[in-house]
Amino acid sequence: MSYENSKNTPVLCAKRCGFFGDPETRNLCSKCYRDELLLSVNASIQKVDAREKKDRETKTLTLESSDVKEMMPLKKVSNRCLVCKKKVGLTGFSCRCGGLFCSSHRYAEQHQCQYDFKSAGQDVIAKENPVVKANKFGMI
Repeated sequence: MSYENSKNTPVLCAKRCGFFGDPETRNLCSKCYRDELLLSVNASIQKVDAREKKDRETKTLTLESSDVKEMMPLKKVSNRCLVCKKKVGLTGFSCRCGGLFCSSHRYAEQHQCQYDFKSAGQDVIAKENPVVKANKFGMI
């Protein structure tokens, strides 16, 4: 029986390691075929890692270009009266102007409040009570 004409003819490994290859494994021996698979898997993992790194860099760039105010750390909330600098703790009074005051400076007249209470009240009334007009042509 001649090996040259049959399908089971032994073929040397394509990497020339000295072992016989198999046509199902691209004429590679089992060791070389396993090494080739590991190299291809590692290459695909590196491509995915490079793509993820590029995506992270673009996200970082877009975050850096967004509003700086959003990225700024919040101010520490003061627990002192804005007028007399007395510690108020949990009993401080917040004003509509945004300040925190002690019990003696909580009223708008005592801390020279710049908030316009009159126009704010008018705006609220205007929003809650729309203008109602009668029909010009009489009652229907």
